[in-house]
Amino acid sequence: MSQYNKQETQMKHSIVLELLKNITTNHQLKRKLKIFLGVGLVGSLMLGALFIWGGVAAFKTITSIETNPVVQEKIKNWNNSNAKDKISSLETEINNLPALVKVGCWTTAKSLMSVGVWLEKPIAENYNNLKSACLKE
Repeated sequence: MSQYNKQETQMKHSIVLELLKNITTNHQLKRKLKIFLGVGLVGSLMLGALFIWGGVAAFKTITSIETNPVVQEKIKNWNNSNAKDKISSLETEINNLPALVKVGCWTTAKSLMSVGVWLEKPIAENYNNLKSACLKE
């Protein structure tokens, strides 16, 4: 068993040594390998610089938003009663919208998911049931 492992490692070493011998003797292959490694190194450096630039730009943007006087004014105005009135008016508008407001809407919609309901009842009746369950009249 150990003899098999020795032969395997010797074989791996001989393959590596043969590859290194081919690279050192073949100048064209050596040149191509240098170009490949150089392009890879330059690409890696450019990608790293791009990541750093993106991080710095994002940090500057975030910090400039906080120090922007217009944004600070909006934050100060948010605490005023005017902003609270706007929120309360938005809440009343949301309540007045025809939306899924009733609890029975979800159960009606789930019951209409089966094909059998649509085959037993007419489409208009199913539509009216869904409309009455989900939308304010």
